[in-house]
Amino acid sequence: MAARALSRTLTLTARSILRPSVSAGASAVRTFSGRAPLPEPTWKQQDNLDNVVPTNLDQATGLERAEMLAEMNGEKIFDEHMITPFGTKENPVVIESIFDERIVGCPGDCASGDTRNNNEIRWFLVTSKEPFVCPTCNQVYTLKKIEPRVYNF
Repeated sequence: MAARALSRTLTLTARSILRPSVSAGASAVRTFSGRAPLPEPTWKQQDNLDNVVPTNLDQATGLERAEMLAEMNGEKIFDEHMITPFGTKENPVVIESIFDERIVGCPGDCASGDTRNNNEIRWFLVTSKEPFVCPTCNQVYTLKKIEPRVYNF
């Protein structure tokens, strides 16, 4: 009985080797049967770009590109200089806040107005109780408490 089962298995194996299945041949034909044309791109690259070095504006992205585009319009998107004149006891720098205190930074030695060589910012706490005097440049800061804005969403 075992010999009969073995001979039947060998016969089926030999048939499958000699005659490949129809589904395997059909799937191979379908896979390689034709080629679809490549779609045209929806974007168009500039013509005549051979031997051309792109400019900084061509390569800029993000905030750098936004800054370049703003400068082309004569605008600045970042504050680069002090926003108020030097604060004195008669005319202090007014810091607005909805709280009773606020952390403020001063580059120090800013009486001349040129702070490009100062790399350290001195941070201090300005309160609404009394004006604060910067220990390095003697600039005077005072806090003005304002009402918070109400947003209607």
